[in-house]
Amino acid sequence: MSDMTLIAEDIINTMKAIDEAHKVAEELRTNNDHATFDAFRAKMDELHDHLSKLKMILDNEEAFAMDELMDAMSNAYSGHRADYRKTPRMNG
Repeated sequence: MSDMTLIAEDIINTMKAIDEAHKVAEELRTNNDHATFDAFRAKMDELHDHLSKLKMILDNEEAFAMDELMDAMSNAYSGHRADYRKTPRMNG
C-alpha cells in the first residue's frame, strides 16, 4: 500500500476521532461525572495523537510526495521501492 493511501486513511481515522470526541463532549455536558470525564480525556488524547501525526505529514508534504514518487520510479525500474527516504515509511 502506498504512503498516499495510508495518509488518506489517517485523514479518515482523524475525522472519525473528531466525531467520537464530539459525542463524548456532548455526553459530558449532560453527565459530568468522573467516568464521563475520563472517557472525554481519553478521546481527546486519541484525537491529539491523530492530529499530531497529520501535522507532521502536512509540515513535510513535499518530502512525502517526493519519497512516494521515488518509490514508484524505483519500483518501475528495479522492482523494489527506493532504499533511501527523507521521511519515515508509513505503517500499513
